[in-house]
Amino acid sequence: GYSIPTQSSADIGADRAKEIALDHAGVSASKATFVRAHLDYEDGRRVYDVEFYSGSKEYDYEIDAASGDILSWDYDAEYYTGQAAGQTGSYLSEAEVRQIVEDRAGVSGTFGELHLDRVVYEGEMRDGWTEYEFTLDAVTGTILEWDVDRH
Repeated sequence: GYSIPTQSSADIGADRAKEIALDHAGVSASKATFVRAHLDYEDGRRVYDVEFYSGSKEYDYEIDAASGDILSWDYDAEYYTGQAAGQTGSYLSEAEVRQIVEDRAGVSGTFGELHLDRVVYEGEMRDGWTEYEFTLDAVTGTILEWDVDRH
């Protein structure tokens, strides 16, 4: 049912918004990598924008900040179709990233900020004797790295 907040300052909080989104998606917290969960204003009401990745999907939720009702949601798996065979199409967990960094550093440290920044496509294209190497943002299509090699 719908609960009517007794005061306009009622707010479920970002953590609760994350829980609601995960519950709805059927994703356990350990399998999700959050991109963001922040308070926003939409048509004059306060909503939480919650965005996370799990496996090969990116989920996007809009949750009413007062009631916790899901106003809209969608998920997208289209950014994963170009991955090479053998890749699972899922992101490393934060725990896996920490392990890799600590192995490389040879020490166990304290992590500050750790977040998934962007998904990229890397590849090469040939035209005759010219080879183009590129890295581009898989969401926006922005070319991040570009290298032209003429043999």
